[in-house]
Amino acid sequence: MSNPNSTPDQPLDLQSTVDDSRALRWAITGASKGGDTASAVYGTILAASILIASYGTALEIFISVIGTGLVFWLAHAHVSVMRRVVRGGQAVTTKDVRRSLTHEWPLFQSSLMPAAPMVLAMVGVMSTDNAANLGILICFVGLIAWGIVVARAAELSRRASILAVSGNVGLGLLLVLLKASLK
Repeated sequence: MSNPNSTPDQPLDLQSTVDDSRALRWAITGASKGGDTASAVYGTILAASILIASYGTALEIFISVIGTGLVFWLAHAHVSVMRRVVRGGQAVTTKDVRRSLTHEWPLFQSSLMPAAPMVLAMVGVMSTDNAANLGILICFVGLIAWGIVVARAAELSRRASILAVSGNVGLGLLLVLLKASLK
């Protein structure tokens, strides 16, 4: 089935599908309106990776997840602006910087929900290990949700949808295997 939102030379427009679901956009993956959905997927994988590799107190892990998301958001926005300068030789305006920051915002925003369980660990509701595992689970569910969003936006067949979701599940399972190998 062909999607009226895309052509072979134009990327698939996921934004309208994402905009239809605020719960998906905010609670699971963090794609803000006007932001790049690919950045949300990348940020989700980044947050899970930090949760897997971090050690220390709940506060230190929380700062690692949020801080890394913040740095990567700024770095991606910076590279986006620099790309315009290099490719187009354009002068950078404040509007360009703001647009780039908005476009890449989901990269940072997607670190918030996976980091949230660390707050519960900080106040003694759960252990740091359980909080990290819950954060990784949030990322895993987010990856599945993005597979569904892509399949819906692309109007894929049932078989192709299963393959799209399976690809994201595969990424999630790789993260789980990484976590298991580091114990």
